[in-house]
Amino acid sequence: MATLILGTVGRALGGPLGGLVGTVIGSTLDRGIFGGGATREGPRVANLAVQSAAYGEPLPRIYGRMRVAGSLVWTAGIRESRTSSSGGKRGAATSSYSYSASFAVIVAARAIVRVERIWADGKLLRATDGTLIYPATIRAYTGSEGQLVDPLIAAAEGVGAAPAYRDRAHVVFEDLPLADYGNRIPNLTFEVVADDDDIAVEAIARDIAGPGLGGDTAGPMLLGFAAARAGSIRATMTQLAEIGDLVVRDADAGLVLGPGTSTTIPADVLGASEAHAAPAWHTSREAGDSIPDALVFGFSDPARDFQPGQQRAVRRSPVLRSEAHDLPVAATAAAAKQLAEILLRRAIARRSTALLAMSWRYAALRPGDAVLVEGYPDPWRVRRTTITGAVIECEVERIASPPGAPSTTADSGRVYAPGDAPNGPTVLHVLDLPSLDGVATTPRLLLAAAGPSSGWRRAGVVVSRDGGASYATVATIDTPATLGVAASPLPAGTTDCWDRLSTIDVDLLEGAMTLESASEAAVLAGANLALAGDEVFQFARAEAVAPRRYRLSVLLRGRRGTEAAVATHAASERFVMLDAGSVTAFDPPIDAIGSPLIFKAVGPGEDIVTVFGIAVVPVGVALRPLSPVALTVTTLANGDRLISWIRRSRAGFAWIDGADAPLGEEAERYRVTIAFGATVVRAVEVGGTSWTYPAASFAADGGGTAGSLTAAVAQLGAAVGPGSAATCTI
Repeated sequence: MATLILGTVGRALGGPLGGLVGTVIGSTLDRGIFGGGATREGPRVANLAVQSAAYGEPLPRIYGRMRVAGSLVWTAGIRESRTSSSGGKRGAATSSYSYSASFAVIVAARAIVRVERIWADGKLLRATDGTLIYPATIRAYTGSEGQLVDPLIAAAEGVGAAPAYRDRAHVVFEDLPLADYGNRIPNLTFEVVADDDDIAVEAIARDIAGPGLGGDTAGPMLLGFAAARAGSIRATMTQLAEIGDLVVRDADAGLVLGPGTSTTIPADVLGASEAHAAPAWHTSREAGDSIPDALVFGFSDPARDFQPGQQRAVRRSPVLRSEAHDLPVAATAAAAKQLAEILLRRAIARRSTALLAMSWRYAALRPGDAVLVEGYPDPWRVRRTTITGAVIECEVERIASPPGAPSTTADSGRVYAPGDAPNGPTVLHVLDLPSLDGVATTPRLLLAAAGPSSGWRRAGVVVSRDGGASYATVATIDTPATLGVAASPLPAGTTDCWDRLSTIDVDLLEGAMTLESASEAAVLAGANLALAGDEVFQFARAEAVAPRRYRLSVLLRGRRGTEAAVATHAASERFVMLDAGSVTAFDPPIDAIGSPLIFKAVGPGEDIVTVFGIAVVPVGVALRPLSPVALTVTTLANGDRLISWIRRSRAGFAWIDGADAPLGEEAERYRVTIAFGATVVRAVEVGGTSWTYPAASFAADGGGTAGSLTAAVAQLGAAVGPGSAATCTI
């Protein structure tokens, strides 16, 4: 807006010159206020990161080392596999489905040296050394002239109908499991090596242009380049010319790549004309606004797994207008920074042009040749020559001087390095524990799995009820639990208050696993619930004492009704963090109680036959009532013994208000057992929280001569009978 207004005012007051001055001032104001408009776009690179299956899509020619997506050229479609399993007497039959695909992807339209890393949906599928991170059968072909047809394609298409894709580097995937990719063919990218060393820009240009282009120069070196755009050879040559400042000249024998002759012209021969010769020449320079304040160079950064990177060269600050040049090259951050500086210097130099008029003695000058006028320090390059009679007119542009050290240092920024370790084996724990949330109405087992490898991602858990003859999938675990073993046995301790004396050292399964301390209030609210052996406990303090080893202290013991396990610990027993998000519940049918089950955790690519099985006989701990508490035996005045207790409930483990806990069972029933010494003399079932042992029955049972009386009380459940008993000995 200021450009228009001030330009008009300037013309009204000062004529054409005033209009020019007003326009310049207005342009400066507009740039300061509005930032100079949209960013200018330089050359753009074809998308090398998105896989295509479109007919007619250009295939990239790869030089050096690049990461490309390629084109899907053949597929046998997605194959569905079905696995059925019987549910037993009461369980329903189940069917599970898995999907895989076989296909081929062309990665380069010329022969290459090899294919190294492969990514699927951005995640590493194959490492540089060929290690498979995900299960896959992969065959890579370099595109040699004697290349044979892939056997899978030949079997699918028939002998004679299957192409060998000679001079086309391609990769064949056979029955790639698709579970990790949403049951679809993933977007695949490949690290393609076409020359182990750096490659010269001129060498790339000569290969693309063909044998008709002469010349023998080295020029700048690149880590990699991809000719991936549809269109003429000229389009790719333009990209290369921008990188390497290439000159294609018309020599006597044809087109030649490389700079021409360098000629020094005496100043007194300039200004020639048909009538006379005078020492003069004409120079011009474009306005400063024609040059961006900053040039942004886009490239593929090998330090970031060839992901797009940017480096910037700045002419002046503040930057109000920048120009982007995205080119299909692989380069280090430092080399890209230098290229950005070079491109900006060339743009600045090309602002200056000149028109030289000389005698016929300089008729040999051709576009691409360099000239130096005596008395002037800057070299020039011939853009166009015109011969009129005996006068040679040359249009020239200034050649940029070589750049010095970059104005700022260059780096690739913070690099995220995803793990490239294979999934590896799976450690599985099948836990028959009291319910961790609510009242269980069916048998419940908890599945906790993780791997000793940092690359562990998931495992499918299968179970057999017929001794391993058949298996059914019951869960897919993709969140690792925190697992380990006890480096020292947990001593016996109190269960009715904080145990501040006992400690346990735990060795975790994998280095990335951690344990954290929590406040005592958070522990009372449910934090840091864990299992050691068969005891469920909680801890408030976790101290790292060695790599992967933690010392746990300030404990709450025998949680969730596991008091009986407090005194049964041993070294090397299992340790499992009972986080709700990392343990998976599996509810087998009721008739599975007492029957052996075999569990297997099958990771990606593992054969179910070779995976070690875990035999478990569920007893339905989640269905068993808890043992009563506060069991007492009181002798009354008439000689009767009053046995009383307070119930506990599977419906809630906390005694919040001092009142009776909710029942949690279909009916309130208890079994009371009386023993003299080691001999059980009486067992009765009662419907309340007390029972009177009559004096007459005491005498009839031989109580008068017995050395001790032991009363045991267990609550009865509808599904699994009596739970753990509370005992009192007199």
